Parts: sequence; structure tokens; C-alpha cells
Amino acid sequence: MFDTIMVPVDGSKYSDKAIDYAIAIAEKFNSKIVAVHVLKEFSANSYDNEEDKGDDLLGKVTEKANNAGVSTIEHLITGDPLRDMATIVRKTRADLVIMHAFGSDTFDDDLNENQIGSVSERVIRTGNVPVLLIK
Repeated sequence: MFDTIMVPVDGSKYSDKAIDYAIAIAEKFNSKIVAVHVLKEFSANSYDNEEDKGDDLLGKVTEKANNAGVSTIEHLITGDPLRDMATIVRKTRADLVIMHAFGSDTFDDDLNENQIGSVSERVIRTGNVPVLLIK
């Protein structure tokens, strides 16, 4: 049913939950996971540091998936998650996206169960594959 499951990762607890769901579904359907981390184009932080953090996040997904017997492909991309996610979904040839509903742990106090992040909303609105949002 699903050959390629894309899971965007950002290191948040929401992202970690999405990874767990992606692995469970990949096991069930014998799918591969495409783990994606997007480095922001314009950041005040050192690119090398951000790249190292991204590599570490993707490596953790691969390790966890491989331990479950799930094949993983890693993509570390420089861009704008809000602008580029639909293109990333298309280029990775994902037929399911599993992602967190929120973009960061930093706003926990301001979130309610009816909200989703701007990137998640954009993927739902502009994508042409099923999207499973994890809270």
C-alpha cells in the first residue's frame, strides 16, 4: 500500500512520535522510510553546527528504523520548510507523509488540540499524498 513513507524530523518530541508511527507503519506495509531534515536557508547559527545537528537527527532515525528492520534513506536539505515541503514530498516520491502537527516544543503552553503548525497545514493543503499528523 505504501512503498515510501516520508517523515520530516526536527528533534522535537512531536517529531519523535511521528518517527515511531512511521516505523510501525513501515513495518506493517514493508515500506521504506525517507527521513528529511531541512536546514533553514537563513539562520543566525553556524551552518556547520546546524548540518551536524541535522546529520545527528537523521542518523537517529536510521538507527531506530534499522533496529526494527526498516530501510531508511536520509535527506539533509537546505531550504525553507514552509515553502519547500511539497516539492520535497514530490522529489522523494513519498506516497505517505507522517509528520508532527506542531513544529517545535517551545510553544507547548500556547498550543491547543485544534491547532496545527504552518508547515503541516501547507503539506496538507498543497500535497497530493495522504498525510498523517501526529500530536
